[in-house]
Amino acid sequence: MKAFSVQIEEIRESIAVRLDNYRETIEKYHTERARLRDLYFHEGFRADIVEQKAEEETAKIKHKIDAIRKELDKMVMVLRNVDPDKIKEEQRKIERKYETGAVPEDRPRTKGVLVVDDAGFMRTLISDTLKKSKYEVAGESDGGRDAFEKYKELMPELVVLDIQMPGGDGLEALANIREFDPGAKVIMCSQVTKQSTVEEAIRLGALDFITKPFKADIFIGAVSKILKP
Repeated sequence: MKAFSVQIEEIRESIAVRLDNYRETIEKYHTERARLRDLYFHEGFRADIVEQKAEEETAKIKHKIDAIRKELDKMVMVLRNVDPDKIKEEQRKIERKYETGAVPEDRPRTKGVLVVDDAGFMRTLISDTLKKSKYEVAGESDGGRDAFEKYKELMPELVVLDIQMPGGDGLEALANIREFDPGAKVIMCSQVTKQSTVEEAIRLGALDFITKPFKADIFIGAVSKILKP
C-alpha cells in the first residue's frame, strides 16, 4: 500500500505541474490571438481573414495545449489503475480546469445556431430568418450569463449574440465563450454601432458584426460565410 501511496502522490504532483503549464499555455494562446486580431484588424483585413490569420499563426500554441491535455489524460488513466477512488477526485479537479480552458477535441457539437437576444420578438425574427434559409436553430437564450451556460451545454456550430441585455452583457458572454472554447464561432447582432464596441467584439473573437435592424439577405450572407445550411 505504501508503494501505491507514493505512486499516487508522484502522479498528483505531475498533474499539478502540467495543469499549471496548461493554464499558462492557454493564457499565452488567448493573448497572442488577441494581439494578432488587433494587428490585422487595424491593418484593414476583413473579419474572417483576421480570424483565419490569427488561427494559422497560433496553431503551434494550440497544438501544445492539445498535447498537454493528452498527457493529463494519460496520467489520469494511470491513476485509475492505481486507485479507483482517488482517480474520481483527480478527474473532478481536471474537469473543473477544463470548464474554463480549451474544450476536449472529442466533445460533439450540436448542429445549428444558438440565438441570444433579450427581446423575444427579435429571437423569433432571427430564428425564422435562419429557418427560411434552411439553417437549424440549436437553441435560444435571453441573456449573456444564460447564453454561456447554454453554450457549454449545447456546443453549437454558431452563436448569434446581442450586446446590451439585462441578463448579462454580450461582450462578456463572448469573452467567456471564447475562453471556454477557442474554436467557437460568434456573430454579434446589435443596435450598438459605436466603433469602439465593434473593435472590442472583433478583438474578443467575433467573426462579424451585424447592425439591427438588419436585412435578411445581409444577415444570411454573414451566416453563410461561416456555416453551411
